[in-house]
Amino acid sequence: MIEGDYVYTSELGFLAVKGVSHPPGKVVAFPRIGRAAALEEVYAFIEERMRGCLVFDDHSGQVLPQIPVERVERHLSSRAGFRSLRPVDVLSKLALELGAIVSEVGGLPLESIGISGSILLGAHRRDSDIDLVIVEPHGYRAVEALMELRRTGITQPVSSEHAHDLAAKRKDSTLPLETWIRHEARKALYGLFKGVVYSAKVVPSPENYWEPWGSARWRELEDVEVRGRLLDDSRGAYTPMRLEVSVEKVLAGSCEALKASEIASFRSRFAEQVFAGEEFQARGRLEVDLVSGKHRIFIGNKPEDYIISSSIMG
Repeated sequence: MIEGDYVYTSELGFLAVKGVSHPPGKVVAFPRIGRAAALEEVYAFIEERMRGCLVFDDHSGQVLPQIPVERVERHLSSRAGFRSLRPVDVLSKLALELGAIVSEVGGLPLESIGISGSILLGAHRRDSDIDLVIVEPHGYRAVEALMELRRTGITQPVSSEHAHDLAAKRKDSTLPLETWIRHEARKALYGLFKGVVYSAKVVPSPENYWEPWGSARWRELEDVEVRGRLLDDSRGAYTPMRLEVSVEKVLAGSCEALKASEIASFRSRFAEQVFAGEEFQARGRLEVDLVSGKHRIFIGNKPEDYIISSSIMG
């Protein structure tokens, strides 16, 4: 059960699986109760219907919904969903076509391509998006394939014409819509395919994931806001994503934020947000790993969290 999949329980309905590594016998997953639902609202929903599943996770240092595997009644795999998808309407035809093109251009096994979102759940409409998932095998570069599609014009960037789509998806963010549009327009992970909005999650396979559950013990220190430079974005297009950074100035919080050498997030909206060599500004929670002593900034838990490229914002 990995990012892009769904699980179902009678109490909570369908839940979106988060991440690729989970506590033994559990799966970290969030119920679908609306894009703009606050984290507190989501957790209240879970506690009311499945008491005891909100657990402090020793690895992430956060309270997370950990669903016992034995309580899972159905598991919808994104990859199995793509293999069983049939071209019964325009959207499913385009989803199958886009997945096949990404596989061919990137030399990726077709078995690594998945479908998520409303298509996987069988709830898509004519105006729905294509939510592609690529579980990247070792040695492949799925993002390079998506970038090639953009270079050759097979896909196109989003523009202000699609502001309604982004506005709906970013309701829970305090960043201005124009800021999102400027960042999303440069992403190969998000765009248009034959006039239909698509998004793609590139997910590391569990055996290649750089931080398996139990390998760290992150603990929150404080909320911070910083400026700095992105040193390495080789894991910046994944979900979960990790960036290697140099923090050069603290705008809010203590000087301990200067120790942060990484920025991490489990939210796909922050994938491919900034690129190596760019200056950035970010807000999130400063954390320390009790195992390694490393510091990082984790973004995505609060509406105020963000990371933006100073290079394109001026």
